[in-house]
Amino acid sequence: MFQMIARLFTALINSTALRYGTFPTAADGVAAVAITIPAAAVAWTFGAWTQIVAAAGVTVEQQIVGFTLENFVGALSQGEVEIGSGAGGAEAALGRFQSTAGQYLLPSPIRVPAATRLAARYRTATGVADTVDVKLIVLTGF
Repeated sequence: MFQMIARLFTALINSTALRYGTFPTAADGVAAVAITIPAAAVAWTFGAWTQIVAAAGVTVEQQIVGFTLENFVGALSQGEVEIGSGAGGAEAALGRFQSTAGQYLLPSPIRVPAATRLAARYRTATGVADTVDVKLIVLTGF
């Protein structure tokens, strides 16, 4: 069923306008350093929200289609990443995803309007303070 919907979507839009990108990214088109997000030192407790991109950096509507995790510090363990939006201190979760090292494609995209601040936070099963680097994979041009 999903494949049929994907084909219909592709047929209804100008697929040549679709562009993949990442957040964060540098102005010159070269990918910027990933953002490090912390886990709390208590098992299954999220660390603080960390800004991925400011609202001014989201100039057109985006769809988050995946994310990458790398450079774990501490114990590489079962964990969860939460992606959110909103002003600092008032973030609302858009999705929560199980994670280990690697790249993840989401089962369905998360729509992000222009001028939306994006942030992420992280938690693990170990209860050890840990950090991981995250980048969001986004799609534009639809």
